[in-house]
Amino acid sequence: MVSLPPRPPDVQDTPKVGQTSQDEKEGNIFSHYYGQLSHQSNMLADAIRTSTYQNAIFQNTEDFQNATVIDVGTGTGLLAFFAAQSGAKYVYGIEMSRIALAARRLVEANGMSDKISIIKGKVEEVELPENVTSVDILVSEPLGFLLVHERMLESYIVARDRWLKPGGKMFPSNSTIFCSPFTDSELHAEQMSKADFWDYKEFYGIGE
Repeated sequence: MVSLPPRPPDVQDTPKVGQTSQDEKEGNIFSHYYGQLSHQSNMLADAIRTSTYQNAIFQNTEDFQNATVIDVGTGTGLLAFFAAQSGAKYVYGIEMSRIALAARRLVEANGMSDKISIIKGKVEEVELPENVTSVDILVSEPLGFLLVHERMLESYIVARDRWLKPGGKMFPSNSTIFCSPFTDSELHAEQMSKADFWDYKEFYGIGE
């Protein structure tokens, strides 16, 4: 059971008024977004998402026994915990947003520092310890809207090319996008009315 420690003082849910987060300073929109505890809690509260990943890992414990694992975009470290609980020898959780600071606190609070390390930085730039040249398994949750939103898949592939040993495994290893055409006259009218806005010659007494 993963217990939650008190919120660390250096991980704020939202910067104070007039305050700019480090992620914003670096111009990384997604890093800023996922560095907020409110967005992390939304993902953790998605029972289907969370339980599906837990089941996938726990039902394949033979793959994780004594394995070295990287969790790409670890967030709060949830998948890293699952991997460790499933028998992994060691897990490296890589996270570029400031939520990595909270993940480190969770690792310490749950007595998993001998099993999990949280590395703050981009997958494309961070380095593993010198004695680690490859890993057995990659885990990640790269499934943005329509799969490719956020471009997390690119980082997942980078991690594969940098560290996954030949014959190593990826969780997940494939995905499918389903598209279905439909018609909705009300939705069409709503969208067209938005486009018509730009044809107005006068708006609340103000001319073009």
